Amino acid sequence: MMRLLRTTYFLFLLFLLIPGNSHGQSARQSFLLEKNWRFFQGEVVHGESAALDDRAWKKVTVPHDWAIFGPFDRSHDLQDVAVTQNGEKKATVKTGRTGGLPYVGVGWYRTNFDIPQFDPVNKRVVLKFDGAMSEARVYVNGKEACF
Repeated sequence: MMRLLRTTYFLFLLFLLIPGNSHGQSARQSFLLEKNWRFFQGEVVHGESAALDDRAWKKVTVPHDWAIFGPFDRSHDLQDVAVTQNGEKKATVKTGRTGGLPYVGVGWYRTNFDIPQFDPVNKRVVLKFDGAMSEARVYVNGKEACF
């Protein structure tokens, strides 16, 4: 009985120590892309082009929120609504949802990065964006990757 327990314990430890890459895959690598971004607020003709010269754009680190720099204006926040929870029957002008942030508009973010020793035949790349604003479009090497 003791020998069976030792053998079971040994096999359990052995399986824990064996890497889970039975198909010859290398371990996953993650890279944070928070630094070395460029930002431009406004429309950019061919902004998706990999050849675009963005050296004059503002240098930023993401996460970045261009709206917090203003200008703050009550007109950015107006809504004509009746708040039924307050018993209102008639719509009136309200503000206060965004504090007057200028959240409407277009902004471009760009960065460049290389993946060391990338083998496109045997590996794949997954880009994960956390907190991109509404209607964000992502371009990779000048081609739209997602919307």
